[in-house]
Order: sequence, then structure tokens, then C-alpha cells
Amino acid sequence: MSRSKRFLSGAALSYAYQACFAIAGIWLTPFYLRVLGAHDYGIWLVGLQVLAFLLLCDLGVISVLPRDVAHANGRELTGSDPAELPTLIGRTAKIVLPQTVLVGLVALALFLLRPSAATGLRGSVALVLLIFVVTYPFRIFPAILQGLQDLTFLGQLRVCLWAVSVGLTVLLLLLGIRFFALACGWCLVEAGSNLGAMVRLYRIRPDLLRPTIWKKTGAFQWRWLTRGLWVSLGQTSNTFIAGVDLLIIASVLGPAMVVIYSCTGKLVQVLQNQPQSLASYALPGLSQMKASESRDRIRTAATCLTQAMVLVGGGVFCVVLPLNQQFVAHWTGSRYFGGIGLTVLFLMNFMARLIDYTLALSLFAFGYEKLYAIRALLDSLLSVALASILVGPLGLKGVLLGFLCGAVFVAIPMDLYLFAREFEVSIVEAARPYLPYLWRTVAVGCAAYAVLSRIEIPNLVVLVIAAVAVGLVYLLVVWTYLRRSELGVYINSAITSLQAAMRTRVLSWSNNS
Repeated sequence: MSRSKRFLSGAALSYAYQACFAIAGIWLTPFYLRVLGAHDYGIWLVGLQVLAFLLLCDLGVISVLPRDVAHANGRELTGSDPAELPTLIGRTAKIVLPQTVLVGLVALALFLLRPSAATGLRGSVALVLLIFVVTYPFRIFPAILQGLQDLTFLGQLRVCLWAVSVGLTVLLLLLGIRFFALACGWCLVEAGSNLGAMVRLYRIRPDLLRPTIWKKTGAFQWRWLTRGLWVSLGQTSNTFIAGVDLLIIASVLGPAMVVIYSCTGKLVQVLQNQPQSLASYALPGLSQMKASESRDRIRTAATCLTQAMVLVGGGVFCVVLPLNQQFVAHWTGSRYFGGIGLTVLFLMNFMARLIDYTLALSLFAFGYEKLYAIRALLDSLLSVALASILVGPLGLKGVLLGFLCGAVFVAIPMDLYLFAREFEVSIVEAARPYLPYLWRTVAVGCAAYAVLSRIEIPNLVVLVIAAVAVGLVYLLVVWTYLRRSELGVYINSAITSLQAAMRTRVLSWSNNS
């Protein structure tokens, strides 16, 4: 199967999963609020953010593994170094197993130092931390499969585990188990995804799990951690950006405000996973291309990827801006809506971070660990500092404004500079392909808000119809530029290949019958 087919297959399953997740989330959040209450549900949301700090204990080893596996697999396919991939797996295992001890110690510290407000979470937190530590070494298996671009299986596994976990969580909540119900659902997904990936890898590549690999890698060497440490620094910085907003709000404004913040940004938080998951699935392909393709083709692929992300992100912007207030009102009630200003800041952060994410992902695939980490560190320092300062006078808006400044004034300028340097183009030329999408997005979004804010939408069904209508208008407006862009050429080529494949399959069926 080609890189494009593996990518599209994995992306299709990812979108199916995200759609199911979004639909279930719309129903589950009001259910959680009724069963747990706003205060307790806010504590649970903040508690989940703490788990992100445990992921920093891997020192970037697992995070960099999919890219390195993809690169080694590319060399394996060309026959230049068939022993590189098994050696990489054995070396990673020798790093990850001792790290489990560190993860266990940090998990114990987090449990003992938990906030007094989270006393009711004692048992459920202990369960979550225990499962996280025990299954931590198995996290390498999903990373290996991602590097091998077995994206279809990973997507199928994710959908199945999610469906079972939702059913289990709802059942246990109805039985009155409260926080343990949420913890059991989370543990099922965490353990199932890691163990399921291990079984899959044993079936398709048993040579990568042979004990002889462990011996061939030799004694542990500290230089194995060099690149991973830079990735870990970048991860630490990104953790501050991704999870500290809830911690800042909870500490300054209280857990109840966390729920308002979360409900107002729910549509953005759910829909932002669509373009980001698409981009993450492209990382192994970009890494593999580095070992076998020309610079011009890699640049075209990276540019098309970023254009695709901006295209999808623009659709999210145009739909959420005019409909978010009425969505929250029908979903959880108007008291959980933080205002149109907060919605605008959520969307601006979303678009800025999306552009930053895709550009940084391309650079990461090409080996920019050190510069990626420095960029992320500067971004997080500015973002967290401004958010902490502005949350007092501006409330929830101040948090988002602080993180927006970090993206606009640090992350994106550095991304564009490094991207332009890597592909030997000017910064203006690197940014030019995305600007036509952005101004069209703003124009359609503002026009839709001007119209729909004056119309009372009676229920969620009508709201979905309105969202589809806005999305179609956005596609019509963007299509004039899309068909002439590099992304348009790629889409037309993919459609032609798909039509040819379908025609061949239909003819094969006809001949067999």
C-alpha cells in the first residue's frame, strides 16, 4: 500500500472516531454535569491535565520513535540498512524499561501531593496512576505501528476501545460509582491501545520483537538520549501551552470557571482534533520521504499538508463563530457560555496553533529537535507568563489572550523562518500559500455571524443544518483558489487514482462473476 493510501485510510478512520467522539461528547458532558456537578467535574478535568506531566518522564524517547521508525523503515525498504530498524527498537526498549521506575516515582509524588480539593478523587486517581505506570513500557508499540504507517489498524483499535469505554463509563455512573466510572473508562482505553498494538506488531513484524534484538544493541549508552532530551524539552514547553490553562483558571478563578471555559471551547476543542490528527498521521510519511525523495517533492508535500490543515481549520472557524453561543445554550445551558469574545479568542488561538503545529511538525520530521525545543520553550514562557498576569484583570479572556500572543509573536515567526531556511525560500514565499485561505475564512465567518446571530435556532437538529449550510458556503468561496493551488493539484491526482482503483475493482468483480 502506498504512503498516500495508508495516510488516507488512517485519516478516514480518525475522522470517524472524532465524529463519534464529538457526538458522544455532546451528550456525555451534560450527563456528567448532572451526575457529578459542575465543581466535581471541573476537578476531574483539572486532574486529567496532571497526567500530561507524567509523559515528560520519557525524555522524548517515545515521542521521537514514530519518526525514527519511519525513517529507518524507509532505509529498510531501499535496502540500504536493513538492520537499522531492529536495532532502533531494541535500543528504545533498553531506554524505556528503566524509565518506568522514574515514571512510578513521579506518579507516587503526584498522588501524595494532590490538591486538598481533590480528596474525593483519591481512589480513582490511584487507579489511573497505577494503570499508567504498569502499561507505560507498552507505549512503544503504538508508536512503532505509527512509524510503520499501520494507521488503519490503529484507527480501528481506537474506535473499538472508545465505544466500549463509553458504554462502561455510562453504566458505572448509572450505578453510582462516580469518579471510579471515569477512571475505569480512561484505563480501558490506555491499557487496551498499548496491549492491542503489541499483539498487532507481533503478528505483522515478529522479527522486531525477538529477544536477540535486545542483545545486539549492546550496552546502554547515554548518547541515545541526546535527541530525545531536546524533544523532551519541547514536550515540556508544549505541555504548559496545552494543559496549564485549566490549572491557571482553577487556581485563580475556581473549578466552576473551568467548566464554563471548557463548555465554551468544547466545539473548538473537539473539532481541532480533526486537522491535527490528519497532520500527525502524515509525520511518518514525511520522515520516510526524507530518506528517499527530493527536496522539492518534500517541500510540496509539506506545503500541501499545511494548506490542508488551514483549509479544514477555516471550516471549523466559519461554523463555530456564528453557532457556538446557541450550541452551548441548547447543550448545557446559557449559564455555561463564556461570551462571544471568549469564543473569538478560542478560534484565533485555534487557527494560530494549527498553523504553528503543522509547520513545526514538518520541521520535526526533518530533524529540527534542538531548534524545535528552543522555539517551544520561548513560546511557553511568554504564553504562560502573560496568561498568569492577564487572568486576574481579564478573567478567562486573559488566559487565551496570553497564549495567543505566544503563538503570534514567537512560535509562528520562528516556524516560518526555519521552514524557509530548510527549503531555501523567502519567508514571504513560505507564508504566501496560506494567506488566501485565511482572509476567505475571516470573511465567511464574519458574514455567517452577522446573519445567524439574528436568527433563533430552536434545537440542535436545526443547528446542524445551519452548520452544514455555512460549511458549503465556505467551500464554494475557497474552491476558486483551492483548485489552482498546490493542494488542489494533489487532491485532483488523489481523486484520479481513487477513480482508477475503483474502476479496476469493479471490472475485477464483473470478471469474477
